Amino acid sequence: MTKQEITDLVNPLIAGVKLKEALQSLSTYVKGKDRYLENDLLMQTASFNRNHHDYFVKKLISKSDYDIAVARLNYALTQIIERLPETGNDVEIPENTASSTEGNSSVTTASQIRKILFLSANPKDADPLRLGEELRKIKDSLALSTDRDQFDLESESAVQIPTITRAMQQQNPEIVHFSGHGTGEEGIMVEDAVGEAVYFPTNGLNRLFRRFKDKVKCVVLNACFSYEQAEVISKHGIYVVGMNKEVGDEAAINFAVGFYQSLGEGNDYEFAYDIAMINIAANLSDANTPELWLDGEKLDI
Repeated sequence: MTKQEITDLVNPLIAGVKLKEALQSLSTYVKGKDRYLENDLLMQTASFNRNHHDYFVKKLISKSDYDIAVARLNYALTQIIERLPETGNDVEIPENTASSTEGNSSVTTASQIRKILFLSANPKDADPLRLGEELRKIKDSLALSTDRDQFDLESESAVQIPTITRAMQQQNPEIVHFSGHGTGEEGIMVEDAVGEAVYFPTNGLNRLFRRFKDKVKCVVLNACFSYEQAEVISKHGIYVVGMNKEVGDEAAINFAVGFYQSLGEGNDYEFAYDIAMINIAANLSDANTPELWLDGEKLDI
């Protein structure tokens, strides 16, 4: 495809405020042809996604601020078009592409957003874990995924039991991810008012998810020896990942990366679990530690 052809294709998209499609088309055209333009378009795409999400979904910015961001992006795109190489990759625009404008019915709305609640606890009297790295890599996995606009990740650190119950009521998540320590039958480890370890017992977790079973579709217990809690919670018709023994930091993080990477590509929970298991296949001692439960049964996947 030539520069003139991609220009003729993209300009109507920009004029129609179909900015997501314009960004995708330009990115395809320059991929492998100009790394500077690739990086520029990657940054512009990230900025567009953030502003779009903040305005349409989270209502964090005003319409005037959103319009200013769109105007800046339009100008940036015209500058990028001038710098395009004379030849690039072929680009096809599917018919009836979805517009990213305010009035278009295909824009992702708040009711379509899949809320993820990331909960973490690392009491000061417990072994330290790389919880911040896990959260960051989950964010990166979702940000780089095809369906990134469909997910909203909220996090609470150093959680106590009241922190969790409040966050569950305020966020109403579809996916709940707990990262921290587990001890088997005693429950998962959270913090008290001074940051020391206390247990969120299995019966308390059972009560919690019984109340939220109509909203929560998946729980990830990225904590050692959490299979007992996984079994109990899954009886409410919820997919639950639990660990059948101690799990290392590296395996726990790699599992999370694979799981959310797959969800971000539009796959279901069983498929995402399989991709996550592939992601930790090289962690030989932990390769069979995560288990997927549903309806009180461990799934043979």
